[in-house]
Amino acid sequence: MNGLKACQTENLPTPGRVQQLESAVVTKVRVIVRVRPFLPREINSIDGNPISCVSVLNSECEPSEDVTVHLKDHDTSRNECYKLDAFFGQEDNNISQIFGKEVSPLIPGILEGCNVTIFAYGATGSGKTYTMQGTENLPGLVPLAMSSILSKSQGKSTVAISYYEIYMDRCYDLLELKEKEIFILDDKDGQIHLKGLAQVAVSSTSEFQEAFSCAVQRRKVAHTGVNDVSSRSHAVLTVYVSTPSCDDTGNVITGKLNLIDLAGNEDNRRTCNTGIRLQESAKINQSLFALSNVIYALNNNQPRIPYRESKLTRVLQDSLGGTSRALMVACLNPGEYQESLHTVSLAARSRHISNFVASAQKGDTPKVKIDMEAKLRAWLESKGKTKSTQRIGAFDSPFTSKTPNSICSTRKLGLFGSSCKQKSISNQGASSIKKR
Repeated sequence: MNGLKACQTENLPTPGRVQQLESAVVTKVRVIVRVRPFLPREINSIDGNPISCVSVLNSECEPSEDVTVHLKDHDTSRNECYKLDAFFGQEDNNISQIFGKEVSPLIPGILEGCNVTIFAYGATGSGKTYTMQGTENLPGLVPLAMSSILSKSQGKSTVAISYYEIYMDRCYDLLELKEKEIFILDDKDGQIHLKGLAQVAVSSTSEFQEAFSCAVQRRKVAHTGVNDVSSRSHAVLTVYVSTPSCDDTGNVITGKLNLIDLAGNEDNRRTCNTGIRLQESAKINQSLFALSNVIYALNNNQPRIPYRESKLTRVLQDSLGGTSRALMVACLNPGEYQESLHTVSLAARSRHISNFVASAQKGDTPKVKIDMEAKLRAWLESKGKTKSTQRIGAFDSPFTSKTPNSICSTRKLGLFGSSCKQKSISNQGASSIKKR
């Protein structure tokens, strides 16, 4: 698509729905962009003068305003423009900025029983795992969030974690020493449960680091043509925060935080995958395509959301849609225009997902009874087949609902049966005459 693409705008509710939405709690998927710095080998390959294909047009806007992300291919001069919620450039401390501005305000809601989901999305080699895990000197979103939750829950809440991966469209527990598959089940209320998933209680940052570091080593990684240590699975860290209610009922309020490091979509022409790597790549791209379908269905208010197309979308069923708060961190490689364009376009579609939870009773679904027999009769009349239908109906046969070809074959079978019967009767008469 040549030229500057029109920036996408949010779908505004119609005037007839304004009164309905006033009594509803509205949440939205917040989408931000993180551009990783150029790697040393990338700088050396282009003579030390790298130019990023990603920039922001309105960098001086207020925090509550949208930002316009501009993508430019310096080889073909193609331009694209999308509106997102926030932009974080190639600074070394952009992860700590993301945590302070985007993640930290969500943590108090977890202590009050809310569900929050943060996931990193992008192409392979765009810095998703680094964004979530970080390093010892520059911690990522996972250690920063856990440190904040543990400090805020001291003395009043209990914290437990689960960590699992989705590899080749199967779930495996990473906290257990023995690798075992986890099954995704639905309860009677439609809630997702992971049967057999381990939970480990943590009360300090050191306990979390000990359990998490061992589990990270069990995650599937491999060498590809783009990344030396490429993640071959989607990793999900779930943090459960249980807080006793303030009243005397003895109830416990449980909030949940999902921190998801998605595997990157791969172009096998660049990664040069073969054998098992190629199979892994196919499963990764298939699950990310299913995620794209779910986002498209939510964005267009379709009656059926295809959550069951993959294990990834089933796990995210209570993260996209519903009442949960979601934050998508779209990770971009500053030197790859086509990959960045694909990531930002899906991120922009995700941003338009709005979740409405009415405080009053849900409106009744209109029940329209459709007379299928009348519709069939009208269709046959339009085709000029009413008389043949009446003749077929006189037989009162179960074949009357079949196609005309089937009906013709049925009628032929009836004629053939009657001729055989007449022939047998005539043969019996001839034999009796011969005897006499």
